[in-house]
Amino acid sequence: ERLSSLGEDLDLAMTTNASLLPRFAKALSKAGLRRVTVSLDSLDPDVFHAMNGNRFDVGRVLEGIAAAEEAGLGPIKINCVVQRGVNEEGLVDLARHFRGTGHTLRFIEFMDVGTRNQWKRDEVVPAAEILERIGTVFPLEPLDPAYPGEVARRWRYRDGGGEIGLISSVSAPFCGDCTRARLSTEGALVTCLFADGGVDLRGPLRAGADDEALRQLIASTWHAREDRYSEERQDLLRIEGAPERPRERVEMYQIGG
Repeated sequence: ERLSSLGEDLDLAMTTNASLLPRFAKALSKAGLRRVTVSLDSLDPDVFHAMNGNRFDVGRVLEGIAAAEEAGLGPIKINCVVQRGVNEEGLVDLARHFRGTGHTLRFIEFMDVGTRNQWKRDEVVPAAEILERIGTVFPLEPLDPAYPGEVARRWRYRDGGGEIGLISSVSAPFCGDCTRARLSTEGALVTCLFADGGVDLRGPLRAGADDEALRQLIASTWHAREDRYSEERQDLLRIEGAPERPRERVEMYQIGG
């Protein structure tokens, strides 16, 4: 409610596993939330549990998506992280399930975010392969970006069944077009998803910095950024014997998606 009171121009969204949306979707919508992005890596119960643990089942996620739609929290984006040897055989099933629903299914290459997901290069399914798997069953055609700096490359079904997105940070980095910064749980401005730290905003704020001072700090931080980790990763992977994780990084739970 506090965030929504800041003005109509604020696009207030939330990324969630959807497990609690059956209970809270209506209340969140009433409080000012506009839309949700839901993480769903597989419709297969066994694969789902292998990737997400045993706290709840995939049925709860689908119920959460339905609750979000009923509460007006759309258009809903469904994020699927694709990991070779784990869930790539279920991609067409996901596409089939969400075709015609108005939701946008986005396939994300398995990325080395943070240091805890045991990332390996050979477990990455490139976006081109994902596109071929889906397009062979449901023919697709490209769409223009919806806005500058959009991270997902958009494709629509030729028969009008909706669209999908492909996020290819590993096989086709887009560092030069990135327009996103993140605020960590400790008040640091993080200018890259793969960063090893950020610029402290909490300290100046608690010390009494006004809006203009914070605005200048944020602007100067952004203009000075030199982040290009995804491009650097590609260079490192071409070097025999180079480590797959060249440095420590901020964990996803600290900065969001």
